[in-house]
Amino acid sequence: MSYSKVLLGLIISFVTGVGCKLLHIPVPSPPVLTGALLVFTMSLGYWLVDRYCAANAAKNKSLCAGHAIEKERK
Repeated sequence: MSYSKVLLGLIISFVTGVGCKLLHIPVPSPPVLTGALLVFTMSLGYWLVDRYCAANAAKNKSLCAGHAIEKERK
């Protein structure tokens, strides 16, 4: 996941919040600071685990047997 996707997600979230406020629509998340922090930390945790898994997958690729279709091509 690149930083541009994270930035785009933050921009879309901000625009959604502004739109909900201007159109008097209930916000699709908890309207308190604790709820907002909960959503933020869940998103941050998801992003960090995704980065960790991607780094380890690249490191351990040589240990994987590969897909059966790739074996048939060789």
